[in-house]
Amino acid sequence: MIPAESLVTRDGHQTRVPASDLVVGDIIQVNLGNKVPADFRIISCSGDLKFDRSVLTGESEPISATTENTDPNFMESRNIGMQGTHVVSGNGIGVVIQTGDSTVFGRIAKLSAGGGGGLTTLQKEILRFVIIIAAIALTIAVLVVVLWAAWLRKSYPGYLSTTQLLINAISVLVAVIPEGLPVSVTLSLTVIAKAMGKSKVLCKSLTTVETLGAVNVLCSDKTGTLTQNKMYVQNAANLDNEYSTSQARTAMIKDDAAREVLQQLHFVAGLCNAAQFDATTLMLPVSERKINGDATDTAILRFAEELGPVMDLTANWKKVFDLPFNSKNKYMV
Repeated sequence: MIPAESLVTRDGHQTRVPASDLVVGDIIQVNLGNKVPADFRIISCSGDLKFDRSVLTGESEPISATTENTDPNFMESRNIGMQGTHVVSGNGIGVVIQTGDSTVFGRIAKLSAGGGGGLTTLQKEILRFVIIIAAIALTIAVLVVVLWAAWLRKSYPGYLSTTQLLINAISVLVAVIPEGLPVSVTLSLTVIAKAMGKSKVLCKSLTTVETLGAVNVLCSDKTGTLTQNKMYVQNAANLDNEYSTSQARTAMIKDDAAREVLQQLHFVAGLCNAAQFDATTLMLPVSERKINGDATDTAILRFAEELGPVMDLTANWKKVFDLPFNSKNKYMV
């Protein structure tokens, strides 16, 4: 995820060095199309320098860069370029402040690679049970040997030979240890996994069956990984009043009480939106038009068009300022 080489100023001369050889304090230069090789603080840049931080923050819009500190949060300050992000416009010069695993991207990668390996609750309980049973078996076997040595051998000589003693001790060990435990646990988990499969819950491994069995609420983020990454607005609500798209469109025409609120919703959905209709598909029905933008903005723009022509809104309103959606604010202005 890092570029092979980076343009660095060392000893007053610009040279290309492998990105893996960068050290803190190096002066690097980034240009349009480059992938940032390390976390760096911008000391000089063109007015149009922008970074695509979607790989780290999920922000769909490029972030403008500046030489001034704009936020105490390292992730939000615009005078910081972060490893793994792309330069979508402009150019800049900065001083490297973090490299390798110390970068934001590196720490995330390290956490992702270092996870797992621990025992599940069920595995811990089985291990505890097995240790207790094994301790009991060893205690009984040792007790048999002690009784034979201290009492049986002296009181009844020849009754039990040393070979027979060893066989009896091993028999005790084998008899106490539950050999059928792994089979029983596997079969029970398999039965549960089959029952969950009927409810369309697919478990990657049997150990996750036990984990899911202890879950009260399962939260899932719809990212489009297993879908087409297409979203649609199903309904809109104003306090206790809920409308489908068609009901909202009808209410704007016939319901005087709801008209003003729905018009405000129409304005916000159509104007505070980073998506745009593809000009070549404007003649098609709204549901079939191609929209340039992320899935969320696309869904809201399509909903706004269902309520009324968005083109009329953009013609009547003038944009004087734009604050794109970002991971800190979680809203757009």
